[in-house]
Amino acid sequence: MWVVVYVAPNRRVASYLKELLEVEGILVKIKEANLFSKEERNVEVMVSEVEIEEATEVINNALQQA
Repeated sequence: MWVVVYVAPNRRVASYLKELLEVEGILVKIKEANLFSKEERNVEVMVSEVEIEEATEVINNALQQA
C-alpha cells in the first residue's frame, strides 16, 4: 500500500526528494493535486508503507541540509 510521506509545495521539490529516495533504493510515486492546472500546487510524495521510516529519515536529513 502506498502512503504519503511528505507533501511538497511544488513539483520541483517533489522531484528532488523522489531522486534522493530512489538513490537510497526506495520506490517512490509523486501525485500532483491538480494535473490540469498550470499553477504550482502541492505534490504528494508517496512510498510503500514498509519503507516509510527510512523514507522519513532521508527526507528529514535532506530538508535539514537545505
